Amino acid sequence: MDWKLTKSLYILVFLLINVALLVMYYNKQQEEIREIEDAPSVLESTNIDLSELPEYEPEQVTILVGERVNFAEVEEIDQETVEITDEDFVIHHSFEDGDLAPVMEQEPLEAHKNDQVYRGGDYKYDDVMSNNNYMLFNQYYGEYPIFNHEAARVLYRGEGVEAAEYEQGYITNLHENSHTSPITARDPRQVVSDLYLRERISGEAVIENARLGYYIILNDEEQVLLRPKWEFQVTDQDVEKTIYVDAISETEDIIESE
Repeated sequence: MDWKLTKSLYILVFLLINVALLVMYYNKQQEEIREIEDAPSVLESTNIDLSELPEYEPEQVTILVGERVNFAEVEEIDQETVEITDEDFVIHHSFEDGDLAPVMEQEPLEAHKNDQVYRGGDYKYDDVMSNNNYMLFNQYYGEYPIFNHEAARVLYRGEGVEAAEYEQGYITNLHENSHTSPITARDPRQVVSDLYLRERISGEAVIENARLGYYIILNDEEQVLLRPKWEFQVTDQDVEKTIYVDAISETEDIIESE
């Protein structure tokens, strides 16, 4: 056997495969560029209100992994004053008569969170999802919120002037998944265009708010997995709903709640 010829053929095949992969990558990039360019023209043919949509500034995001804190193992937690539930991953505390319960307003709750809650400074007020009886503080990764999930939030409830109870979950060791690389987040206008073309919203929808953050897609004792997603607050035909759309892939499921 002519080993030199065989080696040359292997090298040639390898080069051809790489050229083919480069062509596929280039075509994919061009397709995405065309989609972005076409999005405005699609939206211009509708009455979708985009006035509250943020200006698009390309941002690099990626998949995150972390671990839920087992509060039974945290020395700073006084287990005589709080209840630890959900297999030790959630703190629950009810304010009893005689307790100095915080008022159900942002500033008093911020003060209570920062002073009384484990690593309270890692949570920020969510003015989108909060209401008079339900005040939410999300854990953050850098500048991005981890959207409303019991594993990464401080939640106060109360139907009167003062809070009746709060619960807390915390994710530690948050870091980028070593098996993925940062990718530029999709333009929110392109995402809205996709929602319209997929008939998830009508041509009369009003986009009330949009923000980029992380959504927990896997939550078990061993690992928490988070994907970057766009959160849209939408009013469509008199129905208010929240829609979560993946920020780096078009193939992920669209998550919707009313």
